[in-house]
Amino acid sequence: MRIHLNMFINNLNKLKTIALVFPFLLGVIACDNKDDTTIHDELTVDEIVDQGWNYFSESDYTSALEEFETAIGRGGKIADAYNGAGWSAGKIIDLANGLERSATNFSQSLSIDTTMYDALGGWAFIAFQQGEWTAAIEKADSLLNRRPGWRFLHQSTIDFQDLRLLKAKSYFNNLDFNSSYQVITDFLNPSFVADVSTEEGRMELQQEIERLRLIYG
Repeated sequence: MRIHLNMFINNLNKLKTIALVFPFLLGVIACDNKDDTTIHDELTVDEIVDQGWNYFSESDYTSALEEFETAIGRGGKIADAYNGAGWSAGKIIDLANGLERSATNFSQSLSIDTTMYDALGGWAFIAFQQGEWTAAIEKADSLLNRRPGWRFLHQSTIDFQDLRLLKAKSYFNNLDFNSSYQVITDFLNPSFVADVSTEEGRMELQQEIERLRLIYG
């Protein structure tokens, strides 16, 4: 009987311990979840945008897009949030309507701040991907005229030379071979020579564009 009583007391003590520890664990879990959401809620719109660019620099474009869209959802008219959403959406290959969403965000960014040059550059690349060659040329020209030495702030390997190559490719796709050739010889490879009035010369131009793409693009 005494043994059974001791066992009962031991089991009771164990139950008390569990009863004390379990609420503590629940509290820790609740605090962790609360911290994740509360800390994010306490961030300013600018801080959320910065967080988005941090994800972007790590090539985590999905998380970056989520942060930028969160910033936009806060209701602040922050041009850089739309700019970031534009670049991120354009980088996600399997995103539904990604190019359209990207273009819309770039347009919104520039409607807020006409000096958001990164948005203009991004929009030029998106227009090219959409097959809108003339629009791509116009946007590239607009940026090159306003900021000749443009370089994308968050990915410095993308710069004004990429825009020039984009122009050369767009002119070529528009069958304006003379303008394409001029862009190449004026800015990208002055030593290149081809007679673009001939089929052979056009093939040479196309090959040169591809060679330059491997360098710049």
